[in-house]
Amino acid sequence: MKTNKANRKNPLIVGALLASTVLATSAPALAQDCDEQVNLTFTFWGSASEKNDMETAIRTFNESHPCITVSGQHIPNTGYVEKITSMLASNTAPDVAYLSENQAFQWASDGRLLDLSPYLGDTPEDTFLKNSIYRVEDTLMGTGLATGVMLIYYNKDVFDAAGVEYPPANAADAWTWDEFVSNAERLTKDRSGNSADSEEFNPDAIDTFGIAMPAWWAGWYPFIVSNGGTFANEDGTELLLNSPEAVEALQAYQDLIYEHHVAPTPTQTGTLPAADILMQSGKVAMSMDGMWKVTDFNDSRMNWGIGVLPVFDEPYTPLISTPKVIFASTQHPDEAFEFYQYVSNPEEVGLFKSGLWAPLELEYFETEEGLDKWVTSPDGEYPEEALDAIVDYSLNYTGEQVPPYQIRNIGQIMNDAVNPAITKMLDGTVDAQAAMDEAVENAAPLMQGRW
Repeated sequence: MKTNKANRKNPLIVGALLASTVLATSAPALAQDCDEQVNLTFTFWGSASEKNDMETAIRTFNESHPCITVSGQHIPNTGYVEKITSMLASNTAPDVAYLSENQAFQWASDGRLLDLSPYLGDTPEDTFLKNSIYRVEDTLMGTGLATGVMLIYYNKDVFDAAGVEYPPANAADAWTWDEFVSNAERLTKDRSGNSADSEEFNPDAIDTFGIAMPAWWAGWYPFIVSNGGTFANEDGTELLLNSPEAVEALQAYQDLIYEHHVAPTPTQTGTLPAADILMQSGKVAMSMDGMWKVTDFNDSRMNWGIGVLPVFDEPYTPLISTPKVIFASTQHPDEAFEFYQYVSNPEEVGLFKSGLWAPLELEYFETEEGLDKWVTSPDGEYPEEALDAIVDYSLNYTGEQVPPYQIRNIGQIMNDAVNPAITKMLDGTVDAQAAMDEAVENAAPLMQGRW
């Protein structure tokens, strides 16, 4: 049920509707007319701006659904899992919630989350981006909250000064890895103005880096996939990050720092401001980050754009989301699902137009009417490249589901085996082959298959 937003904002019209016995019959039912007043609890995390937008969405939902009252509970990301675990133990679990993948898939397997098959049907792939759908064995856990892909952000002024063409926005035209490295070298400058492709370049006195790359899995895994590699074997019982395809991509990643000198070392990254801040000051030309950073760059005064990731063999970007779930203990599954849908609706939540979230449903990517609800909306905040670099990229180049949403025990595998090896590699302590051989060895007793 939707209210007329214009009427809701105008107290004179609202008053007239309430005063009119004729029009009152078509207005939303008052709470006392409900067969039952339903109360739901919704837990979530997020920044201050995300919290404000989510609270606005909760308020507008409650206004348009007078028989349902949703109480939002914002919990900081650090401590979120502990809080939800405590709520479960005391039989006060929320009805609807954000969950990290480490908890969501295990809890779905344990029967703690509602199977949404009766609501989403047998073929949700006909409605949603396929990698935004989460299954655990025979349970349809649901969808993500929203979606986002990994991109290259860039400072146009730095590119113009160096005479380098902007990164392509269309994946079919993506830079090869070698083109990416060559352009990053031209963009990297020492304090004397020499670029990294010059014999006079001083790698110990870098003033502007060509690229800032993230250390988490979404920073390096896309290039493994692009190069024909994968995370694990078909049944998920063996880590394959030491395959030739994976090692080649990871070694190229390490070489950005120590051979080409176009990316900061981990030590430098730890002492410098964040990459988006460095871009604003012209100290970094490009930054690899998630689509959700669009909202932050909109707040800057920088002349910026977005492009797709460079490729080894095939274009690829991971589709990333946060699992959104309904707990099996809810007493009101129908009402919970109504809010579950609402909170991911681009027509109701401002975070889609602001550039923090991209939608889940195909209609918002494939139709002009759907695109007008977020990316091409007059009050949307996306750069002109977004139709290629976000919409087309999300639809056509996200491949199979990423490891955190399909590999059992992924949290321990990453924490105990993969991340320590990646840290050694990025520190320059060992090369990619040695790092991944160690990761595979340490992961062997932890591999438990796929969900």
